[in-house]
Amino acid sequence: MLALRLYIAVLILLFLLASVMTTGVGVLHAIVLVCAVLYSILDVRQELLGLRQLEAQVSSFSTLINSRC
Repeated sequence: MLALRLYIAVLILLFLLASVMTTGVGVLHAIVLVCAVLYSILDVRQELLGLRQLEAQVSSFSTLINSRC
């Protein structure tokens, strides 16, 4: 999953660099870049939420195991 996020980030940067070097950042380029960045932010946020839930489950299982021993 990390490799995919890095790949998307590199593609965003390459697109930005290509846009700036050729014609400049127009309205369409800006929309594409903003959507890609927002997607990346929301994807990472969702992944962090899942990791927090997993951490809570592991913590509760750990507490349950420790209380039985």
